[in-house]
Amino acid sequence: MLENILAGLSMVLAWDNLFWSFFGVSFGMLMGAIPGLTDNMAIVLLLPFTFYLNPIAGIAMLMGLSKGGNFGGSVPAILFNIPGTPQAMVTSLDGYPLTRQRKSGKALKMALYASTIGDTCSDLVLIFLAAPVALVALKIGPPEYTMIVFFSLIIISVAATEDAIKGVMATGIGLILGTVGLDPMEGTPRLEFGIIELSDGFQIMPMVIGLLAFSEVLRQIELDVVKKNDQKSSALTGVKDAKNRHAESKDSNHRVTLQEFKGTLRTIFRSTGIGSAMGIIPGIGTTVAAYLSYISAKRASKHPELFGKGSLEGIASCEAGNNAVVGPNLVPLVTLGIPGNLAAALILGGFMIKGLTPGPMFMQQNAPLLYGLFTVLLISNFYTFLVGNFFIRYVRKVTSIPKPILFSSILIFSVIGSYVFQSSIFDIFMMFCFGILGYIFTKLQINLPTVIVAFFLGPLFERKIRQALLISGGDVTIFFTRPISLAFFILTIVGVIFLIRRKRKIPIK
Repeated sequence: MLENILAGLSMVLAWDNLFWSFFGVSFGMLMGAIPGLTDNMAIVLLLPFTFYLNPIAGIAMLMGLSKGGNFGGSVPAILFNIPGTPQAMVTSLDGYPLTRQRKSGKALKMALYASTIGDTCSDLVLIFLAAPVALVALKIGPPEYTMIVFFSLIIISVAATEDAIKGVMATGIGLILGTVGLDPMEGTPRLEFGIIELSDGFQIMPMVIGLLAFSEVLRQIELDVVKKNDQKSSALTGVKDAKNRHAESKDSNHRVTLQEFKGTLRTIFRSTGIGSAMGIIPGIGTTVAAYLSYISAKRASKHPELFGKGSLEGIASCEAGNNAVVGPNLVPLVTLGIPGNLAAALILGGFMIKGLTPGPMFMQQNAPLLYGLFTVLLISNFYTFLVGNFFIRYVRKVTSIPKPILFSSILIFSVIGSYVFQSSIFDIFMMFCFGILGYIFTKLQINLPTVIVAFFLGPLFERKIRQALLISGGDVTIFFTRPISLAFFILTIVGVIFLIRRKRKIPIK
């Protein structure tokens, strides 16, 4: 193994490989920071250019795009409550409150540090555990998938909100929204009401942008109207704004102190473990990893009442969790030829363009090349840290823009972000609809990210449970007779009991 690592290192250390890796990280970060232009879109745009590059340079660029875009999505989530990527919506839960406290730099740096550490540690998991872990992932079938998603949905419902009933309501709403479109098994239309554009269901980006960004614009408009109607409140607001502007000038508000960083290390490593485990299992993805990491951090924290109000632990957990998926996502790809998510599928296209076919024999036939690519992953993490520090130093200054201009810009970017995903005017209309719906949900204290995660998981849950029942001939005991699926069912019960008991002991206001 050491010989292969050294041989791979010698293949990587060429200026063109290092340059294209750097370019991939930089371009991916920029694309991820623009709502609607995700890391996947960046890979799609540049995938044809890999034909003209050598294998390591081409695939290094694709991997860099994935890593840079994954972090880049957190930037607008923290600054404007507009997730640049779906997984970044969890980051906005604590990132945006910190921005409103004039601490955007602190939030961005915490996200960068957690992303880099989580990504690096998960890459080491890929390097040293790729082959043995792939054997376990191979045993994951529809029954196991069903129980893993069931576990995620139940834990999200109970843990994500103070009121478990409202959490279940939010999950139910998300699941119902996920059923819109064609039946995944039979192809019959469901809940589309004769609207052709809904035959593929609701698109994730218009939904995310509408529920989180446009609803926030509506909420800010409401707050401004209330302030203008109360002259006394307006006078006090002026004083507060002056204090906030003074606070904005303090460098301490934009630094993560050593003590704060140490306080998040346990959370970062825990979330890295969760993200790595989710990454190894194909199809689960970064969004689920971010949410489960966030819930786990909130449950284990000494100050759970700070979550949702600007907790550095909250930012560290979801950023470490979703970035830790990137490396292990390549485990089933390089060992079994099975892409773990869309980004991995696009990278698989890059492999095939270069005449490489990942699979069981790939590690034996191309070991030096493979370990060279693993080395590129670690180098990309260094680039993410380097470029990210430069990027966030200047991008956070846009929060000093006056509110009318800022929120007008957010509205424009929301429209653009919704349109570019499919070049559809209908998606813009749906973004406005979901924005109004999100505003109403906020008033009813229904957790918006829970709705989105349930929507994201719903089709996967339905598809896997129906596949499992087809395999068993309709016998539901298949979910309780297989070790992995039974283990997750027991974990679900234990987790719910633990969370309910914890909430009774520690009421979160």
